[in-house]
Amino acid sequence: MNTYFYELAKRAAEIAGEPIKAEWIYSQWAHETGEFTSELCMQYHNLGGLCQTTPNDLPQPDGDLWYMEFDSFEAYAEYFGRYLRLYDENGIYNSQNLADYVVALKNGGYFGDSLENYLAGTHAVYAAEFGGTD
Repeated sequence: MNTYFYELAKRAAEIAGEPIKAEWIYSQWAHETGEFTSELCMQYHNLGGLCQTTPNDLPQPDGDLWYMEFDSFEAYAEYFGRYLRLYDENGIYNSQNLADYVVALKNGGYFGDSLENYLAGTHAVYAAEFGGTD
């Protein structure tokens, strides 16, 4: 486990509020970034492919959006904790486990990947890093 990113996931979860768990966020970020190795992660401090409508040098390949750039991973974690609140209407605050959390994100349009693939990726990280299923 990358303890640095886990600590940031704890901060994001604290900002998002209960019942969001740091383990869910960490599993999501690790899945999104290829275990924190993607270019978007390393160069732009974006751990989840967050996008904006304002054009910049980071066009998203599958739409009319542009990837956001953050000054630091800490800034990203703070933003992400607040960002998760946007998924309240999609049931994120009713989540009882990682699958519920991911389904709420999918229902809110957070990711375009298939639900099955995203669940498999996040569950694989969760099982490897936190020992078991959630």
